[in-house]
Amino acid sequence: MPKLINNFEIKSIDNIVCLPGTGILRLFMVVDADLTDILPYLNGYIKKARFLPHINWIRFPFFGFPDKKGNWNVAIKNNEIIIAKFNNNEEAKEIAKELIDFLNHINEIKETIPKDTTAWNPPKVFDILSYLPKTNCKKCGYLSCMAFATKLAEGEVDIELCKELEKNSSNYKKLNELFERK
Repeated sequence: MPKLINNFEIKSIDNIVCLPGTGILRLFMVVDADLTDILPYLNGYIKKARFLPHINWIRFPFFGFPDKKGNWNVAIKNNEIIIAKFNNNEEAKEIAKELIDFLNHINEIKETIPKDTTAWNPPKVFDILSYLPKTNCKKCGYLSCMAFATKLAEGEVDIELCKELEKNSSNYKKLNELFERK
């Protein structure tokens, strides 16, 4: 099977706009293929994908390919890809190549993946907050449980970051249920 993506061009590696002065970088690239047709397969393959089929957009966590080595956020629309968060240009370039390999791999195995056109419907911040401990302990890296709930709703962080929430608790299970695709 021919590759879906043969070439890509990195257009920029720059500071994340919402995090000025932090040195945390994002990469923007353009590929030589329209990726719209592969998005439902990515949505079916990646458990925590955020898919908006009405605008042909998907966002998902990327851990490296073929081996897991980190955690980056990827957003794809048509032939444009944004990957974040990087500490330096070399890491950004390496992960860009791995993402292309991953997308080509998904295209090769798509016949074995359930095509999922379900749109992402994020839970409400206050629904999330109702299951958090509300201690504002800051152990997750955020100033309050409300700030953490907001980041959870946006898909920016994982529930596991909450150090006060016991993994076997009913609140932990209910929080996970909020994020399950219906």
